[in-house]
Amino acid sequence: MRPTLARQGDMPGGKVYNLWWGDKGGVRQRGITQYTISSFQTKAAPHWVRSYLFNGYRRLSGELLFFGVPMVLGYSVYAWAKSYDEFQNSKAGHIANGGHHD
Repeated sequence: MRPTLARQGDMPGGKVYNLWWGDKGGVRQRGITQYTISSFQTKAAPHWVRSYLFNGYRRLSGELLFFGVPMVLGYSVYAWAKSYDEFQNSKAGHIANGGHHD
């Protein structure tokens, strides 16, 4: 097996003006402007706790009807069905339905 030739690979080889992505060595190209952001604006979350407490509460309270009412309704149906099932499978439930319990 012979090694792959350099001209068949992905990496630029030989005399090229544009280097590989991210390679900072070589000739500086003209007409390319680089912009940076101020170090004062790079703070990830300067006041995230305070802003979450007020803005998060405002947003969640606006959605309360959309997820709170169905959750309460669903849980009440679940609690009723659970108690009804326990009654149906008890001795008193069997007697109340006209059945007999051994």
